[in-house]
Amino acid sequence: MLKTPSKSELAEIAASLGINLSDAELRDYLDLAEITLDDYETIQSTPEPDRKPTEFSYRDRSSGYKPTDNPYNAWITKTDIQPETGGPLAGKRVGLKDNIALAGVEMTAGSQLLRGYIPDIEAPVVQRLMDAGATISGKLNMDEFGFSASGDYSAYGTVTNPWDDDHLAGGSSSGCGAALAADEVDIAIGADQGGSIRIPASWCGVVGLSPTTGLVPYTGIIPMDFSIDHVGPMARSVEEVAEALDVLAGPDDIDPRQPADLPEHDYTETLGKDVSDITVAVLEEGFNHPESDDGVNAEVRAGIERLKAAGATIEEVSIPMHHDAPPIALLIWSYGGLQVLKQGAQGSLLEGWYNTKLSQIFSKSWQSSADQLTDAAKATLLAMEYLNQKQQNTLYAKAQNLSYALEDEYDRILAEADVIAMPTVPTKPLTDDPDLDRVDRVLRTFPPTKNTCPFVLTGHPSISVPVGTDDGLPVGLMLVADHFAEQTLLQVAQTVEDVTEFPEFPEPQMTNDPTPEPAP
Repeated sequence: MLKTPSKSELAEIAASLGINLSDAELRDYLDLAEITLDDYETIQSTPEPDRKPTEFSYRDRSSGYKPTDNPYNAWITKTDIQPETGGPLAGKRVGLKDNIALAGVEMTAGSQLLRGYIPDIEAPVVQRLMDAGATISGKLNMDEFGFSASGDYSAYGTVTNPWDDDHLAGGSSSGCGAALAADEVDIAIGADQGGSIRIPASWCGVVGLSPTTGLVPYTGIIPMDFSIDHVGPMARSVEEVAEALDVLAGPDDIDPRQPADLPEHDYTETLGKDVSDITVAVLEEGFNHPESDDGVNAEVRAGIERLKAAGATIEEVSIPMHHDAPPIALLIWSYGGLQVLKQGAQGSLLEGWYNTKLSQIFSKSWQSSADQLTDAAKATLLAMEYLNQKQQNTLYAKAQNLSYALEDEYDRILAEADVIAMPTVPTKPLTDDPDLDRVDRVLRTFPPTKNTCPFVLTGHPSISVPVGTDDGLPVGLMLVADHFAEQTLLQVAQTVEDVTEFPEFPEPQMTNDPTPEPAP
């Protein structure tokens, strides 16, 4: 039964909403609240319809185990779910960012607040992978709820870089990048709300695709803001990314992020085609951030020159508003994330499927354990709650409107060019420095997103592909294409891959776990 608030509780609620009530008004509103909550009892007592993201077809699985041999801390839970169905991904080892629901296996989102939560549903992307024959190898570490781009803000520890474990893997899909670079998986599925696929792809020397908004269903994945939620594949080659996208793309009918007229494509079809008819627009502003590293810029410029030698037309372009995108994106990402977490890690106001079990568990943990959040999450949420109380969503609304102007700017360039090119991340990977001052440690997580964050706002697809190394650390070239032009994006990305002499990946340090510890 829903509990009626006390007089003092209702007074506090009213004050938090800016409403001043007399004692007589409080008594009246208490009576009205009791009547209203009685009506809501019907909702609480009515069983939900049996409409879940998937039917959970592959039931032969265990709950997984905590790996004892985990040199880069890429894993939270290991599994070995083999559907044995055959298909285009048969034999491929796939790791899932740990905000993606895998039925029967703990999902933490990198936070202690969800420890012990076992989803009873399967995200559509997981079902599609298994339908295609993929083996699900487990859940990969991530920055807590995606509130960082560094890789050292998980409640389950820092994810280090296989190229040099004195450096970070990048985030928030940190385990995805590290596991791929260490050859522990063939494909990883990450989520991206500001660069969380492309940043670890760049720093770990792998390929990472953030698809057009809605191309791949986000259902069954913990959101941050419905307007910027993206899920996509990462791999050690463009071809494997394209093969995964063929499996993942398409409607699921219960994700409100997806357009009604979602196009269908064969994403491997353009692989191997030359780029003689491709125009590449090189974005000046992508190279001249205050943090831009000369070595990173040089590697990306050299990669673009190799594209030119392969037949592409190269043009220099300028979009001054590109430098305005980070604060716009940060506000939408941060304010939207606050609202989602305050609403049971689900969000609201959009038609679609809601994970009520997750909401119940998260809301209870939030009330009792919010002080266990990492510094990055606390800093973001405190600032956004202050903004919420002072301006409600006024600034958020303006940021959303500005994103349309930003989209127009990129569309103006893409009306003449096939792709836009720039460094994925302006800097080399951050160092692993656990003794760093709290303020500096949080602040350094923002600059890596400066080139990646604009395109979650505008919905354009973008991909990071390795283009070289600087001081022995990987450098990524980011390509951006028109909405739903992933075929062109993959074609150009594979050409970059073909003309780049990228070093051999580091020798794997992983061995078999002799005595795995069962997952909770």
